[in-house]
Amino acid sequence: MICLIPTPNLMRKTGFLLPLMVVVLLPTFGATLSADSQNITTDQLALLALKSHVSHDPGNLLATGWSTSTSVCNWIGVTCGSRHHRVIALNLSGMGLVGTIQPHLGNLSFLAWLNISHNSFHGSLPIELANLRRLKYLDLGHNSFRGEIPSTIGNLSKLEKLNLNDNDFEGQIPTAIGNLSNLEILFLDDNQLSGSIPSSIFNLSSLQKNSLRSNKFSGHLSSDMLDHLPQLWLLYLSGNQLSGKIPTSLFKRKELQYMALNNNQLEGTIPLEVGNLTSLISFDIYHNNFVGCLLRSLRINSIQLEGPIPQSFANCKDLEVLDLGNNKLNDTFPNWLGNLTNLQILIMRSNRFYGHIANPEVASSFSHLWVIDLSDNDFSGCLPTKFFENLHAIINGIEKKGRAEYMVYEPTDMILYTEEALFITFKGLKYKLKGILTTLKVIDFSKNRFNEEIPEILGKLGSLVVLNLSHNILTGPIPSSLSNLSNLESLDLSSNKLQGRIPAQFVNLKFLEVLDLSWNNLMGLIPRGSQFDTFTNDSYIGNLGLCGFPLSKDCDNDRDLKSPDKKRELNWKFSILMGYGCGVVFGLSMGYIVFTTGKPFWFIQIIDRVQQKYVGRKNRRSGGRK
Repeated sequence: MICLIPTPNLMRKTGFLLPLMVVVLLPTFGATLSADSQNITTDQLALLALKSHVSHDPGNLLATGWSTSTSVCNWIGVTCGSRHHRVIALNLSGMGLVGTIQPHLGNLSFLAWLNISHNSFHGSLPIELANLRRLKYLDLGHNSFRGEIPSTIGNLSKLEKLNLNDNDFEGQIPTAIGNLSNLEILFLDDNQLSGSIPSSIFNLSSLQKNSLRSNKFSGHLSSDMLDHLPQLWLLYLSGNQLSGKIPTSLFKRKELQYMALNNNQLEGTIPLEVGNLTSLISFDIYHNNFVGCLLRSLRINSIQLEGPIPQSFANCKDLEVLDLGNNKLNDTFPNWLGNLTNLQILIMRSNRFYGHIANPEVASSFSHLWVIDLSDNDFSGCLPTKFFENLHAIINGIEKKGRAEYMVYEPTDMILYTEEALFITFKGLKYKLKGILTTLKVIDFSKNRFNEEIPEILGKLGSLVVLNLSHNILTGPIPSSLSNLSNLESLDLSSNKLQGRIPAQFVNLKFLEVLDLSWNNLMGLIPRGSQFDTFTNDSYIGNLGLCGFPLSKDCDNDRDLKSPDKKRELNWKFSILMGYGCGVVFGLSMGYIVFTTGKPFWFIQIIDRVQQKYVGRKNRRSGGRK
């Protein structure tokens, strides 16, 4: 074992270290004691001041949970740090509290998280909140605060989320908010804020979500408003009084997913640069003063759009493709779209549209339309005859000849398309077509509540390729006029209440590849020949009256083919034959019984007299010949 014994020289050299260590460490030790004793008392006093100004505590959460007999760190909604044992988080959200915020709250110097949202706090915000220099999360939303937002809020340099939404704040946004360089989320919506939006907000390079909707902001949008916001993916400016044109810089942020500019006073045209927003999920621009639109194609499907179709689309006079599929749009059929005389493709499937489709008032409505998909909605009533009569692009379409031609645009045309493709449904399966063939004429009204009979006018849509009326409540026979659809490749009338026979003329549909007539009330022989020889049982399943190939049920020598009139005629003749046969059998039987028993006697005498007269006449005739 080695022992180190200090020498006098060494002791003389190190003797000064002890007082030096006392001088250096004593303040730190004293600060620690102060943080654990005096300053925790400061936190307690600040919270008790808050409690004393809560006039209504419906759950008695503060009355029973904030007691001086227990440690502050054990109070409801209070979290203390493990290092300094100071209050670092206060969460009183959704407790139904009514009261005001006092300046003492600014004494919680270690506070990093403050959430008192969804209560009924009122009054103005004390400027002492600016003392919370460690604060990263501030949520005062869904209360009744009023007055102006204090400019000292710009001193909270570490703030990452600021939520003051759904209050009664008024006045302008303080430009000092632009000092919050770490801010990622800014929610000031649903207040009474006014004036112009300060440009300093658009210099917050860390900002990801910015919602200023439902206020009274006015003025023009800055031309470079998004140039310094590389991480922004949500921008809500709707429900204000913003005017001027939409700045083209707004469409430079390809990260944008949600953008709402609706319910303002914006004007001009919708910029073509809207096509740059390849990540866009939701884009609301309705209820503005747009006077024109240069878009030729607008595809905003699968973005959870709600409400009616924005009527601002009526300004897009050059629009050729409108795809609104797979949203939550809730409206009747927009006949005003018929004013878009260049519209060729209309996709409205998988929404919540409802009601009857009224016949368009203008004869030229939808005259260029050649793809229309209204499937999977709640439309009802009879199929719109006048609507079909106006589909001149399908009635007068080109025949199937020559090379395939696709719908194309000039290179300068910006298209709001997630992908340039078209989805159509064949026999319940959705197919994605890479490109839009100009010869592909489609009508899909499936999965609705259309009733009554299929109109004969459909037979005049000569260039129609796909017709899907399945999963409705259609009745009556299948019109034989459908056999005139010489270009038809897919016909789906399944899951209706159709009756009668399959028109024999359907064998003339030379291009028919998919046929589904299943789950109806059809009867009779299935036509044979041409494409009908290629269809399987699945095309006819659920029709108990059908017979013939490919079904295993035979038609019993055409018995099932007889019309109702023929069957009634056969039944009449059969009844006569049955009666005649029964009479013959009964007569022979009775004759046998009478002659073998000799009874009744009077009947036997009559027979004898008749027989004697007949024999006498025969003998006289024989004697005369001799």
